[in-house]
Amino acid sequence: MGFPRVHARFTVHSGHLCYGELHNIWQGALAEPSWGLTAVQPRVAGTVMTHKLDHNVSALNGTWNAFRLIDTTESRLAGWFVAHESVDVLQETDKILHVSGSPNEEDSGSQYNDEKTIKEGVLVINRYDWGLYDKRALDVVGEDEFDPYTFAPRIGAGLVDYAEAKAEVMFWKNVPEDDRAEEQRPHGLWLDIPQNEYSFGRFGFDDKQGAARSFLFFGIQTVFTQTFIAGMQQPLRKYETHEERFQRRLQEGFDFRGMETLKLMAVPSWLGSSPADGDLLGPHTNDERLFQEADFAALLRRNAENLDFVDPWRDRVEFLLNELLISYLERYILPLDRSFATILSTAQALTRQRAPQQNKSRTLDFYLFQYLTQPHEDPIPNWDAAAVAARVREFLFSRSGEQLGLFSNDEYIAGLCRCLAWLIREVLELASNAAKDIYRSNIMPADVRIAVCNDAQLFSIFKYSRVYWDGSE
Repeated sequence: MGFPRVHARFTVHSGHLCYGELHNIWQGALAEPSWGLTAVQPRVAGTVMTHKLDHNVSALNGTWNAFRLIDTTESRLAGWFVAHESVDVLQETDKILHVSGSPNEEDSGSQYNDEKTIKEGVLVINRYDWGLYDKRALDVVGEDEFDPYTFAPRIGAGLVDYAEAKAEVMFWKNVPEDDRAEEQRPHGLWLDIPQNEYSFGRFGFDDKQGAARSFLFFGIQTVFTQTFIAGMQQPLRKYETHEERFQRRLQEGFDFRGMETLKLMAVPSWLGSSPADGDLLGPHTNDERLFQEADFAALLRRNAENLDFVDPWRDRVEFLLNELLISYLERYILPLDRSFATILSTAQALTRQRAPQQNKSRTLDFYLFQYLTQPHEDPIPNWDAAAVAARVREFLFSRSGEQLGLFSNDEYIAGLCRCLAWLIREVLELASNAAKDIYRSNIMPADVRIAVCNDAQLFSIFKYSRVYWDGSE
């Protein structure tokens, strides 16, 4: 296993640290000392999110040790971990990486300061929070300015005692940037990462959140699953295959509803607007489910490329799919009950076409027309058509209040059932593809939501489901 090997030491005596590039450190020395971990809310700056920081933190007095982080795959320096001598290095790095690790790695916690990071005692510093993205005191220090949006061959930041900050800045200013990390200073340290881009920092605070006790410095190319603390023989994070990560998340109770993803997927203009709350339908009771587990199994088997559902999320996926179907019946089918006398006229009104052969592009309307008017073509193996038809008819009767019209017509109900089956087959195929795109081996509610949102035709008919939007499955 080995032991962490100390690369350098320095002493803090003022109870505070300044950090960042030279002008950031100078700004930190000009600002009033910070006390404890305070909430720093992210804000929108143009097209990015930033935190406004004073570039100083309260910190434990005493000796701080610096450890080099080595990428063993490429045999290069990948980052730094600096901590008070009282800190358990492995426990502290593990905690920080789970609370707020690299934005490029899965399950790395929060990428901005929020309630969770405050609770866990971690201050998040991202690429746009310091360096030349924050130009305060730049004119005072007089650093050479370059375009921060172009590739930099190396990244660097200083960590220095508040009381010694200005003196250290003046010293480091006269040392070439490539050589600063080699200078042993009594009250500070320059952290340099060659062959990396974009600086990230994470301060870890003590249990009372009164003072910082550690600092993790890394770049966008730092991969913690292949990065070791010098002297150690194990990476800072365990490597997982996609399937191992999926199975672990299942066991840990990860939220697979996909609500955050749905919020981030702003509805494209070509899909039309999302419905007003008053137009949403549902939720419905379990007794109103149209398709049962065996029905979904039969539909899944129609395409050998489909993925299956998995416990404990199987029932929630099936509930969501049923909600989509029921909202479709309520929005589009129930209003047609007494408006048309024949199946053909109803199909023409529902699909806005006279005959299926007129639509050579094979759109949603094409297939709905075809199955509504020819329900017995291309039968589905192991599909209990009679049981599904009974449930669909019972639901329609319960909503229409009478047992008249086309809802009493067995052929019409059979056609409706085939339409519903085809719609679900389309959703399952697209949901399977969505799951595969992120290397998941089973369909989750998130995949259903993505599938619907990414298909204009499906979105147009399923967007009225309340459960689709609120995740209450």
